[in-house]
Amino acid sequence: RNTAAGSLRQRADNKSERELELMRERLASLSLYVLGIGAWNDESVRAPGISTQSGVNQQLAEWGLPVSPHTLVLGSAEEVVASIADRGLHHHDFEHEIDGIVVKVDELALHDELGATSRAPRWAIAYKYPPEEVHTKLLDIRVGIGRTGRATPYAVMQPIRVAGSTVSQATLHNQQVVKAKGVLIGDTVVLRKAGDVIPEVLGAVVELRDGSEREWSMPAACPECGTPLRAMKEGDIDLRCPNAKSCPAQVRGRVEHIGSRGALDVEVLGEITAAALTQPEIPAEPPLVTEAGLFDLTIEQLVPIEAVVRDSETGEPLLDDKTGLERLRKPFQRVEKVYPPGWEDKTAAERRAAGIRKDHELITPSKDAETLLAELEKAKTKPLWRLLVSLNIRHVGPVAARALADWFGSLDAIREATPEQLAQVEGVGETIAQSLQEWFDVDWHRDIVDRWAVAGVQWATPGHPGPGGNAVEGGVLDGLTVVATGTLEGYTRDGAKEAIISAGGKAASSVSKKTDYVAAGPGAGSKLAKAEELGIPVLDAAQFTVLVTQGPEGLTPRSLP
Repeated sequence: RNTAAGSLRQRADNKSERELELMRERLASLSLYVLGIGAWNDESVRAPGISTQSGVNQQLAEWGLPVSPHTLVLGSAEEVVASIADRGLHHHDFEHEIDGIVVKVDELALHDELGATSRAPRWAIAYKYPPEEVHTKLLDIRVGIGRTGRATPYAVMQPIRVAGSTVSQATLHNQQVVKAKGVLIGDTVVLRKAGDVIPEVLGAVVELRDGSEREWSMPAACPECGTPLRAMKEGDIDLRCPNAKSCPAQVRGRVEHIGSRGALDVEVLGEITAAALTQPEIPAEPPLVTEAGLFDLTIEQLVPIEAVVRDSETGEPLLDDKTGLERLRKPFQRVEKVYPPGWEDKTAAERRAAGIRKDHELITPSKDAETLLAELEKAKTKPLWRLLVSLNIRHVGPVAARALADWFGSLDAIREATPEQLAQVEGVGETIAQSLQEWFDVDWHRDIVDRWAVAGVQWATPGHPGPGGNAVEGGVLDGLTVVATGTLEGYTRDGAKEAIISAGGKAASSVSKKTDYVAAGPGAGSKLAKAEELGIPVLDAAQFTVLVTQGPEGLTPRSLP
């Protein structure tokens, strides 16, 4: 899914011929099945005679569109159950991986009659197969350090294919989980993908032990910087590296977080770039010792960087399949061949005599280098809540950051507020207020804010009247509280909240008697149930769009549920 989405989003502009060739190859490798017709723009052009889902499939095929050859039309529930069981025995034999079977009512007229809930259509249901389980060898247990300093043991296993991909690593969460699973290094272990996605070690096959296995124990020191690991407060299960300022793994993780979609959403600033900026092989002194220097980066700093390619979860260097050596990458260089005029007309001997070699190269900044600096420039004026999230303050996620930004309007106002004033903001509370105060008490944290400000980062919302005010007054949702839950077509989770706030409303994270509307899509859970219990109007994606653009007046009686 990620490969398909990334390939389709690629742009052709400013790409070299080689990059365009790779792009075409990647797109050509994608395949497509058309599963249905989402809507007819004009009912008068609906193809005559199409009254069933199977008829739609036939029409699509006649139009020359690729349809799945595995679709069946069955006459009874018993046949459906039997088909699901049969395909479960052979579901790895298809040309693509499947994790279940979708059963649909064939007659289209019944689709309209049955309708849909806010979560899903009533005329279709999915049956998911149990996750595949395999056996493999546990080669080692290592420890990775995350951006918050948390030390997480993970299993290193003999690579094995499971549920459509090759797996060689899986998290073991913490030392208590390792003990509870009872696994030893050298064990044969049972592996599956939880939800057919996340690799999970279930336990050891004890009867296959031969006595060579050995017990694992949690290391005393951080594997990245050597600082002694410890629980940060009494009762903590997790051990952490307290060297937050300069532990390479933590700095790398924080820089990657800054570029994430939930924070500043900086294109190019992902795991590879974060590792290159904080842990390069060349130069010896990394461009970023902490994130404070992020907005001071220059093209001259970026171009020479050579970095080891690291695993996104563990930070371990990845090895070249052929040489067995660490894989190096020069992410910010573009190498162009440069030859003197007329060199192609000379013989090999003449070229050698003239000192012309085939490896004459001109090193220029890569597209990624230029994009990174341009994206960082744009990030300086991102909304205040995104900047707050990017600071990596414990417990301050998008919901709390929005509440703080909406109430105070500037970072200075947040810093000047007392813990009691912070805690009174709805969506914040005492824990987050305490976390904010503790974060700003650290000198190198304040240095991040100050250096970003000097570099041009805007720490205030333009037009905000100050603490207790609202930058969007008089919007179509002024005074209304809206909760968005599930997957709303046309909106990301953050996008839905931004739409509510931009319209002057309050984007709440929970449903209560004070909630005016709940926008619910597929995957909505307890919030939808609570809304129905309280009799709060529930909107689908289309109705939600009307609400945030026109206000409640745009929701005609016919459009309300």
